Amino acid sequence: MSMRLTPHRFFAANPVGVDWVCGDLHGEFDALQAALSEAGFNKAVDRLFLLGDTIDRGPESRALLEWVLATDWVYSVIGNHELMFIAGAEDHRNRYKHRGMGGGWAASLNETSYKNLATQCRYQLPLTMTLECENGQLGLVHAQSPFDDWRIVQESSFSERFAIECTWPWNRAQGKEQTITGITAVVSGHIGTAEIIQKGNQAWIDILARTGQVPLVPVQRVLERVEQVKRDG
Repeated sequence: MSMRLTPHRFFAANPVGVDWVCGDLHGEFDALQAALSEAGFNKAVDRLFLLGDTIDRGPESRALLEWVLATDWVYSVIGNHELMFIAGAEDHRNRYKHRGMGGGWAASLNETSYKNLATQCRYQLPLTMTLECENGQLGLVHAQSPFDDWRIVQESSFSERFAIECTWPWNRAQGKEQTITGITAVVSGHIGTAEIIQKGNQAWIDILARTGQVPLVPVQRVLERVEQVKRDG
């Protein structure tokens, strides 16, 4: 993997609107727009943070990806599907792998469009984010935190291993309760589930494929849920 990606990006708190987080959309652009409308999302002051895997499988991968890249109140981390799409720009063999993951839509792109989209993803989508909130900080990463301490995540430089550890594993969701230190909570997607998974201060919200419900949640509610489960547990 010769391309370099942005390891981390920090976002200050939103002083005027609501910040929302949403799990894996996989090309379901219409479903997202309907969910935003139903939630009363205010484009003037609210922000939308996505957990990667915006593309593949669904019917509108290109339209959704282009919208994410062009909309100034939408931010996304890289998922394993975006990672494979980007990798296809430097090695055509990766395009076959991507197609096997549901990325057949990319075959309709001409070479210039493919490389332009991949380049935009490289420069606009980080592997991890930290979002400052009213009552703490929320870490965002597609698969799981690559380290037990989020402060190491924030200080990490790019490496191929770091990119893979942010986008592919799922062992933390299957293991024992564990708290990621240096952060109030961490939220991820990646693991298709019928209900939100929580282990310690980590939550996985990729419920769209199993339930048909777009996992669009106010960031503050994620933090409150994590704290409530910790108190109850």
